[in-house]
Amino acid sequence: MPYGLPQAAFAAALAVALGAPAHAEDTLRLEWIIQGQFAGQLVAFDKGYYKAAGADIKLLPAGSDIKPAVTVAQGSDTFGIGHPNQVVMARSHGVPLVMVSQYGHKSAQVYIARKDAGINTLADVRGKRIGSWFGGDEAEFLAMLHTVNLTPDDVHLQPEQDNPVPQLISGQLDVIEAVRYAPGDMAPLYTKFKDSDLTYLYPEDAGVAIVNTGLFTSEKTIAERPALVQAVVDATLRGWQEALADPEAAAKIVVKYNPELKEADQVAMIKAMGDMFCAGPTLEGKFGQSTDAEWQTVQKVLLSYGTSNPDGLHDPIDLGKAYTNAFWEKAPASVKTIKCK
Repeated sequence: MPYGLPQAAFAAALAVALGAPAHAEDTLRLEWIIQGQFAGQLVAFDKGYYKAAGADIKLLPAGSDIKPAVTVAQGSDTFGIGHPNQVVMARSHGVPLVMVSQYGHKSAQVYIARKDAGINTLADVRGKRIGSWFGGDEAEFLAMLHTVNLTPDDVHLQPEQDNPVPQLISGQLDVIEAVRYAPGDMAPLYTKFKDSDLTYLYPEDAGVAIVNTGLFTSEKTIAERPALVQAVVDATLRGWQEALADPEAAAKIVVKYNPELKEADQVAMIKAMGDMFCAGPTLEGKFGQSTDAEWQTVQKVLLSYGTSNPDGLHDPIDLGKAYTNAFWEKAPASVKTIKCK
């Protein structure tokens, strides 16, 4: 489940975008299949909040071969759901994407280690077998290593499966990379281990989190259709507020649009999304706001990664153009708070 995007993807997107006609309808490209990860958008769509705000918009799923940062860059989608690192990398290749609302203020990733492998802290991963989805995901973990004076040569980074839990259970890996918003995927782990048998390593604890989940669009859409952008920002904030206030009701809406899902799993996923949202400015009643400090951290991580990887960031970009709070500031104050523990 890599969150990074290779340089070639942006180069191709830019080439297409330069000659692309405007799309026939307004679309919001989700980052994956329809699931609780996007409950806010689904609630807003199902309850007509987008239309009520003035946005006649269609929600579209993504997949391993459909990336919102690429489809928005190409002009085939109006909006996308993604992360600041994707916007930074896009802009570094001349693709003018802009984050217009930032929901998450923690990393989407967590690294789970077996204590019986001798791992109680981040420094203990020296010489251990570390799973990664690669594709740019390893940038965050490598930055974590640097904070405890370790380098990539001090560990054994290995590819992991889409769901790496069996690799951790079997002992093939000592540490796995996992996403925090899919607790259902982790369920088999807790049939073999107690929570106290595991060590959880969080990027934000090391000060290198690539914060997750925001709404982005293009500079062109912002310049030519600001009312549409405002409508989508407002309605999405409202949708997430309601989804997190009543995850059970929101899960029913999610399953309505993807009947193959289990309702209980979606409740857990929605709650996990809320946990990632409930940090930083959200705790100050500023849900949906971007912060310069978080974007500076993202760029720092990507620049560090770029020193050894061609898919990393090689020169800093102007972060002031990568995100804007202008639409968040105009959103109703009533939708800028969410239910947090």
